[in-house]
Amino acid sequence: MKKWTRLLAAAALLISAAACSAPEAKTETLEGKGNGFGGLITVTVTRKDGKITDVKAIGDQETQGIGSQAIEQLPQAIVKANSTDVDNVSGATFSSQGIKDAVNNALDPQAYPYVEKAEKEEKPKEVAASDLYQGLAVVSNGRLGPGKDDKEVSVYSFNEVVLNALFDKEGKILDLNIDELEVATPNYDGADMPQFSGFPGQGGYNNDENHDGKVEGKTADSEEQFLAEFDTWKTKRERGDSYKLNSGTWASEADVFEKLFVGKTIAEVEDWFAKYTDANGRPLQAEAKSDEDKAKFSALTDDEKKMLEDVRTGATISLKDGHGDFIQANKNAYENRRPITLKGE
Repeated sequence: MKKWTRLLAAAALLISAAACSAPEAKTETLEGKGNGFGGLITVTVTRKDGKITDVKAIGDQETQGIGSQAIEQLPQAIVKANSTDVDNVSGATFSSQGIKDAVNNALDPQAYPYVEKAEKEEKPKEVAASDLYQGLAVVSNGRLGPGKDDKEVSVYSFNEVVLNALFDKEGKILDLNIDELEVATPNYDGADMPQFSGFPGQGGYNNDENHDGKVEGKTADSEEQFLAEFDTWKTKRERGDSYKLNSGTWASEADVFEKLFVGKTIAEVEDWFAKYTDANGRPLQAEAKSDEDKAKFSALTDDEKKMLEDVRTGATISLKDGHGDFIQANKNAYENRRPITLKGE
């Protein structure tokens, strides 16, 4: 019995020694920094035995709906590839690169040192003003379309651009607020589009009630229908995340132009529009379709092209087309401006 006891004890010692001699998996938690589109991006990288097992990114200043998508999606791709050699998130080039830079900085800070982003000269956009003027404008346009329904009945729509601006005595824009209401006939298949069937007594209008591209019938020809449609109207800002475009929501893209035009006069805004937009009123790009737009883009300096790339990262909407004329609204707001006076002084 003592012999078996000694053998068991020896076996236990051998197992314990083997366990102690096995190398433990090395787990590291590393932190890094990078510069995104809006500001600083920080990451926490977990690496086990040299393999990336987790990446967490924080970039509170990245544009919601654009850069924020890169913050959410890119870390997973980096973990899956065990590398920063992954595709950027579409429409969020600068935010994606900032995340990659931060991960590289965490993994190898000597090879990839973090360099604080220089403050852009135009970023503060502080304009001294002794006299203030408020300008408000509404610019309306009707539109045939977009398209027809499955019964070959046309869709009709109209747009109301509303623009409010604050100017100094030199005519420079100190603050800018843009919104728009777009309304279409009920045979348009967009689920979130405000609709107008017409006035009571006209028999109603083709109605794509399920927004599936097929007309189910006509809207009710009644005062109740007429009033109910007005209750559902929302501006493009009010439509929020339901109105998504190439680079974000309509609201986030409009924000880009609001910020861009602060500090400029109406003439400077019009000059910017003439020089930097294509035939459709959108910011120029290298992949322009027409020869005229290609020539306009080629004539720009490298700095101007970089500026346009920054703009297009956040906004690709047209400033002047069938959906609305923001350039004219801006001009009308200036022409309608009134001095701001403080009561009781």
